[in-house]
Amino acid sequence: MKKKQLSVCNKSLLWVSPIVLASGIMLEHLHGAPFRGIGNAVFTWLHIIASTIMTGFAVWHLWLNWHGISLWLGRFRKHHSKAVKYMAMFFTLTAATGLIAVPQWLMHGHCGIGGLHGKFGYIAALFTFLHIVKHRKWYSREQE
Repeated sequence: MKKKQLSVCNKSLLWVSPIVLASGIMLEHLHGAPFRGIGNAVFTWLHIIASTIMTGFAVWHLWLNWHGISLWLGRFRKHHSKAVKYMAMFFTLTAATGLIAVPQWLMHGHCGIGGLHGKFGYIAALFTFLHIVKHRKWYSREQE
């Protein structure tokens, strides 16, 4: 059962991650301007919703791989891969700055913390990509 859940979780992460990345790139490069007649709020809401879903899947992924939340910090500390540690750190920074950026965006529009959030997000995306590449054999086996 756990293996099936992990498969569903990982495939869901692979589907939602490009949406988060694409909408984030649009927001980062548009700086609040519309794109082809589509208002910036559409991309922002898409990014907020997809990012929230992705974060839920990431937490589920950790739960399935590392079990209880109380064990996670110890496992991160002892983990041999610096890439995983950096991915976790930048994912956390991205999520934290996103939680600050959303209310500011709702009240005032785009702001500086959103730009910082975007930079952290790019770095988190890079380490996530490396994590996926490292585990590509798992994904290949799942396709069979």
